[in-house]
Amino acid sequence: MRVEFEGTLAVAAPVKTVWERLLDAKFVASCAPGVERVEAIDDTHYKVIAKLGVGSIQLKFAINLELADLVPPSSARMLVRGAAPGSALSAESGVNLAPDGVSATTLRWTVGADIRGTIASTGARLLQGTARKLTEKFWTTFAERVGRKKPRR
Repeated sequence: MRVEFEGTLAVAAPVKTVWERLLDAKFVASCAPGVERVEAIDDTHYKVIAKLGVGSIQLKFAINLELADLVPPSSARMLVRGAAPGSALSAESGVNLAPDGVSATTLRWTVGADIRGTIASTGARLLQGTARKLTEKFWTTFAERVGRKKPRR
């Protein structure tokens, strides 16, 4: 099953800050629903364990993630390959950052994913909506957390 979506968000932080957060694997993982663990292999390759599912079907995926085509501080792609018992996924996500004044950023994202196996066949009706909801939740959480002001001490 193929799913594709895109979106645009305003982030209340300068492009440099947004870019730095995009490259912070622990921060990104903390914004992503279902991520249990992230292990850096090197600066652009990561192993991720994430629980993903639709309705009552929840699977633990072992995911290989690669950051590609990094053009600091304006664009990047993320390539994902993962497997769980009886299911597999491959995805590509792109992000483009553009300044919106001095202290804000316009973030445009795209996602295309192929999902195969038990999770796709059993939850096919719900999968498209759930995948969109989780993706939008990730980017919204990311934008909100990047834009938070740190308390003064």
